[in-house]
Amino acid sequence: MKKILVCFLFVFSVSLIFASVDILKDPSVTSELYKPIDVMTVERPQINPEFEMSNGVQSVKIPFAYPYQDFVFGLNLPLLRKTIVSFDGEKSKSPIGIGDMSLSAAYTSYLAEGFKGWDFDYAGNLTIKLPTGNKDRTVKMSGIEYAVPMGSGSWDFIITGNALLRRNNREIFSDLKFRLNGENDDDMKLGNMLSLKGRYGFLQFEPKFDGYISLLMIIGSDGKLGSADIEMSMFVIDITPELHYLTPFGCVSVGISLPFITSTKTKTTRDVIVRFGISKEY
Repeated sequence: MKKILVCFLFVFSVSLIFASVDILKDPSVTSELYKPIDVMTVERPQINPEFEMSNGVQSVKIPFAYPYQDFVFGLNLPLLRKTIVSFDGEKSKSPIGIGDMSLSAAYTSYLAEGFKGWDFDYAGNLTIKLPTGNKDRTVKMSGIEYAVPMGSGSWDFIITGNALLRRNNREIFSDLKFRLNGENDDDMKLGNMLSLKGRYGFLQFEPKFDGYISLLMIIGSDGKLGSADIEMSMFVIDITPELHYLTPFGCVSVGISLPFITSTKTKTTRDVIVRFGISKEY
């Protein structure tokens, strides 16, 4: 129990320290690249409310998953709070709004004989992101209008492949995504993205406690505004330590995504992202 408390307090403390520092931020790396529900482990209807915190942006995601035979259907609706500071730095406002909703359908299966002594599950997932967030949202400070978009205004498609290996309370999870971004009514198209995420489960101190470490790599292409290119290509690597603890009310999680490598054509920066969540089956 002491090890659990020490690890939890360490991650929580580091999360608060990094969350208060204005460091790397990348507006093109969105929450859809992080999988809130591992479809291969869903056996009953499941809801995973999750709170994300970074510099200037807080969000509450409410992903829901419903299994049916070999399929898992999902829905994710984020609520966003963005802080905008005036040009002179003397005023700020934090409007709240609904972000872009996503719908998904996944097919899941497994190898009956396993893979070299490991249980092996796999899945394919198609996600559609709907432009439910107001991309034209603005706030006025000192007579000046500031843009506060709550969504991209485009229909986007995300194709995902997953694999999960489990043995002796250890697991290896991989998530490969290709995101095809659509064009909004301003003739703007964000760059497409390819991401690869690997996660290893460890620190199994007792049956109710799990620790994870994830590595996320993202490659993004340039965007378009009409016929002109937008220089937004990127190469990104994040490291994410995460802790899960099983309670009578669900599985509680805390994690922090740390920017490890960032390479972009422009001087785009990214934030550390802190996450708190709970998973509940019904």
